[in-house]
Amino acid sequence: MQDRKLNLAVVGVGGRGKENLGGAFTENVLAICDTDDEALARALGRCSIQTRGFSDYRQMFEELHDQLDAVLINTPDHTHYPIAMLAMEYGLHVYCEKPLAHSVRQVREMTQKAAEKHLVTSMGNQMHTCLNYRRTVEIVQSGLLGEIQEVHVWCGKGWGGNSVRPDREDPCPASLHWEEWLGPAPKRPYAAQLYHPSNWRRWWDFGSGTLGDMGCHFMDLVFWALDLKAPLTVEAEGPALGGQTEMAPLGLKVTYEFAYRGRTLRVFWYDGDIQPEILESWGLTKWPGGVFFVGTEGAIQADYTKRTLAPKEKFENFTEPTPWIPESKGHFADFFDAIRTGTLPPCHFGYTGPLTEAVLLGAAAYRSASRIVWDSEKLQAIGNSEAQKLIDAD
Repeated sequence: MQDRKLNLAVVGVGGRGKENLGGAFTENVLAICDTDDEALARALGRCSIQTRGFSDYRQMFEELHDQLDAVLINTPDHTHYPIAMLAMEYGLHVYCEKPLAHSVRQVREMTQKAAEKHLVTSMGNQMHTCLNYRRTVEIVQSGLLGEIQEVHVWCGKGWGGNSVRPDREDPCPASLHWEEWLGPAPKRPYAAQLYHPSNWRRWWDFGSGTLGDMGCHFMDLVFWALDLKAPLTVEAEGPALGGQTEMAPLGLKVTYEFAYRGRTLRVFWYDGDIQPEILESWGLTKWPGGVFFVGTEGAIQADYTKRTLAPKEKFENFTEPTPWIPESKGHFADFFDAIRTGTLPPCHFGYTGPLTEAVLLGAAAYRSASRIVWDSEKLQAIGNSEAQKLIDAD
């Protein structure tokens, strides 16, 4: 396999899938799939004349699985699990966009299936390839900041609102296979601009709001730098649910507690119009999104491309640690090379599975309006049946 290009299928070629399809062109794209015929036609126009188009991924796998090496999954969150699990049953390596799945149980089952089948996997944590993330991890792990006391993570996006499901049915575009788009989600009539092509992230039936969209990107830096696993507890604050239980909030704060070096470490997530206040006390300007590590000897604020140490006067002339984390060849290149060599890429499910589980536990804590005491081994929210329903959801 090391001497040939990989044979790929790409599921979802609109939205994020447009860019990921471009990343697949270093290999042989044998098939693409999308429930929107117009998006499919546009994507086929970019592909080789031999590339086949499908509207149903099940038909695609049934016909071509013995010719394929791997699949790239770029669909809405609620369909990640069924597509990935079927692909892995066929023995295909899997790249899946973040978050890995729509519920914690689904993430765990995907992670276990990949391990059982000895498959190469990767999640769409593109920022894991950033040089700035690598240098920030090295600074935190070098001990320059002392013992990390707490971490603040934020993103100013606001995938949410306070709407209820509309009581209407709009004519579905002839190009859209609505039943296939819904997949395992509860059936509902098509409503123009509310779900497809992009606003699905706002609705719990399809996505997980801003936390689900961006948590895996920003929390990645925290998990990587501190080698975190499963949280001990999770609780969330945001707008009162009231009668609106179907759409994510525009602002959310989640407090995680992790076991870290023999003590409890708190990690705070903020999104939308809820933002951390701690940066001002350190004399720092708050960026639209980022991560702030607070240590006993100093602190660092970082995002995808830049970082700032604090207090500024203390680190004015500091020398950064000698880099030890090698540069990435590129997010897809790392995945494709791992398939050829039988190794693990940086964002394999064994790493990104626990990261995604933590992100989705934050959503479950908010939706259940409860504190989750988490038993990761048993996959249980101890004594919390409301949260458990969300954790086990299909």
